[in-house]
Amino acid sequence: MERAMYIDQNEITNWLTEIFTAAGCPEGEAALIATHLVDADASGHPSHGIVRVPRYMEYIKEGTVRPVCAHETLMSSGSLRLIDGLYSFGQVLGHHVVAQAKQMVAEDGLALIGLRNAGHLGRIGGWAELLAEAGLVSLHFVTVAGSRIVAPFGGREARISTAPIAIGIPQDDGNHFILDFATSRVAEGKILVSQKTGTNLPADAMVDKDGGDSDQPVTIYGESATSSVPNPRGGEGAIQTFGQHKGSGLGLACELLAGALTGAGTNAHDRPFCNGMLSLVFKADDFDTENAMQQEVQDFIASIHACPPREAGKAVLIPGDPERAKRAEVQAKGVSLSEAIIDQLKTISDELSVPRPDSLA
Repeated sequence: MERAMYIDQNEITNWLTEIFTAAGCPEGEAALIATHLVDADASGHPSHGIVRVPRYMEYIKEGTVRPVCAHETLMSSGSLRLIDGLYSFGQVLGHHVVAQAKQMVAEDGLALIGLRNAGHLGRIGGWAELLAEAGLVSLHFVTVAGSRIVAPFGGREARISTAPIAIGIPQDDGNHFILDFATSRVAEGKILVSQKTGTNLPADAMVDKDGGDSDQPVTIYGESATSSVPNPRGGEGAIQTFGQHKGSGLGLACELLAGALTGAGTNAHDRPFCNGMLSLVFKADDFDTENAMQQEVQDFIASIHACPPREAGKAVLIPGDPERAKRAEVQAKGVSLSEAIIDQLKTISDELSVPRPDSLA
């Protein structure tokens, strides 16, 4: 495994903001993209963070994503809304969806928003966190059209995407319940991190072309594995789903809800890369007729935390706990980045004539 370096969170965020601005994004939008990427690393999910920057730069060069955000509301009726992201950056569109959801819940008590043709939305749990901070419950189903890299249960060829799901439930103390997971055995970004840094993957993370288990990134990247921007469709294998038929079923549901229903499309056909997302958002207080919900949530979570652990010294956690612990660590030590990722960022920065941070000059 490569040696890691620690960089101040604000320093790396400012650097990436300058990089995306130099690449053609308006400064405010560049800041949203950079902040979301860095927060993914800071919350313990580097698969959806800074490691994505080289791929994003390729998207801009290829015209796969718009550097200047544009979107169109295709349908708006009461608590229902359908938005076409027009292949703009997902991080900018995600903030737009959050803002729309807050407004719709304030007016109608409920928001059901479909988003199609979005660039990579990043860590979906980040959108659930923003809504939980506003006291809102949210559920998000996502598909990745044009990214047929996961085999359905029992299959050995890719047919679906990693299809993530996120659920956010607010708590008054700010320790929100944030469930965020890919329906694949691992997210493709974790395989990318493994390829870049040498971190280990589960032995059954992928299935090879012959139907056997594999933990080697070359299984999905093929000959592109050693390139600066590996192609997850370059190999002959596929990522497996988690939980056998259960994860596979959830992945198929995401393809239908976030793909077919929103108009982003499913992976039945070859399509340009984009995210589709279906988000359901509402105010928890509206259901709390007896003013007892928060206490019930707190009591339940306390009972989970009090569960005796199977392994001594390892606490039983709820979704959201690992992210809070990681953020505290990053606040004290900085964001951990491998030399390989830093070298790629330096190259991009130099190509765009963006000054490197003082710590990396």
